[in-house]
Amino acid sequence: EELLGLPLKAPLCKYERVYTMPLLTISMGKGTGVVTSVPSDAPADYAAWMDLKKDNKLRKKYGITEEMVSLDIVPIIDTPLEGASADDRKLP
Repeated sequence: EELLGLPLKAPLCKYERVYTMPLLTISMGKGTGVVTSVPSDAPADYAAWMDLKKDNKLRKKYGITEEMVSLDIVPIIDTPLEGASADDRKLP
């Protein structure tokens, strides 16, 4: 919990800073509890990001501000079958 909302500098990121966010689908009892999130390409990460963007009550619970979730998702993988982001996945 102490790590949530901390600003980070991510190498090769288009943003000067990004923030640590909660991801409720991981076990906080294992390791550090900090993982790389890729909302452009991992549906669970996308859903968690959108929940935080839309739900002020959820953000408040974890000390996340609206500014911290104001960044646009940056696509990093584009394939002919799946597209460039988790929200435009195409089924075969």
